[in-house]
Amino acid sequence: MNKLKQIYTNTGVRFALHTFFYLAILVTLFLMYGFHTANTGNYIYNDF
Repeated sequence: MNKLKQIYTNTGVRFALHTFFYLAILVTLFLMYGFHTANTGNYIYNDF
């Protein structure tokens, strides 16, 4: 357990782990909601 704490205190390892963690969250959100729903609505000025 002490060895894991020593590894985690390294700034490069911590940066890589945090980057991977947030990238995994971002990819999960993109997979859940997808890219296709961004432009599916009507353009607001078409009705005027």
